[in-house]
Amino acid sequence: MLKTLKYTTLVFIAINMFTSILYAEAIADSESNLELLKRKHLHIYYTPFATTQYTEYPFRIRNENSTFSLLYGFTEKFYLGFTYSRGDNPKFKTQIDLNSSPIGFGLQDITKTRESEFFVLRSQYFFFGNFYGSANLGIEKGYKQEDKNFRSFQGVNTTVEPYSKTTTYSDRFFGTVGLGYRKEVFGRLLIGIECEYGIMNSGRRNQHYTFNPQFYNGLPPKYIIDKFVITNESKPNSEFSYISLYAGIAI
Repeated sequence: MLKTLKYTTLVFIAINMFTSILYAEAIADSESNLELLKRKHLHIYYTPFATTQYTEYPFRIRNENSTFSLLYGFTEKFYLGFTYSRGDNPKFKTQIDLNSSPIGFGLQDITKTRESEFFVLRSQYFFFGNFYGSANLGIEKGYKQEDKNFRSFQGVNTTVEPYSKTTTYSDRFFGTVGLGYRKEVFGRLLIGIECEYGIMNSGRRNQHYTFNPQFYNGLPPKYIIDKFVITNESKPNSEFSYISLYAGIAI
């Protein structure tokens, strides 16, 4: 009888120790899973595709290019950071100028400095799971375009016109609010989409003309067309929507 009681006690102790170990491992696994479910503090992502729609026309349109974003999570729900787009590279091209001669045709050279370069300060708050709201303020850098080296052709004759035009576009500001979804996949990879709506300023546009009035016996036809025929003045502001798809890493 005593032997049986001793055996039963040992079995009970062994079972109790085993269940205690399992319980401790379950708690550890649970805590580990909770740690995995927590968002990483640093989110870095790249936007290869974005599209923009404006409500006003004519308006200075921004060319959408790839962007780089970096955000830091001060809490599990609130992130603060920035987005940067390098914009279009400086360009040079030669194109046909239909206003060079009434009976012939012409060519002109056009150069542009870097266009559509912008920087955005971003704040994001995750209000439900992987869904977040955002408030953003940005600035787009201005650029300059030069139209020069006008050449008119009549038969075999070529005439270089003493005419050039420089257009300078100022920096401009914009602000948006947005709704997005961003998920950490496999613990490190990020995928997301964001829809933003906001207001963009058109900025200022300054045009400077250089020409020889004696060559044209007065004002050049191109100058008259620019000043008195084509009056596409941009609206001062425009509402716009911005939709982006992105992917990145979480650290």
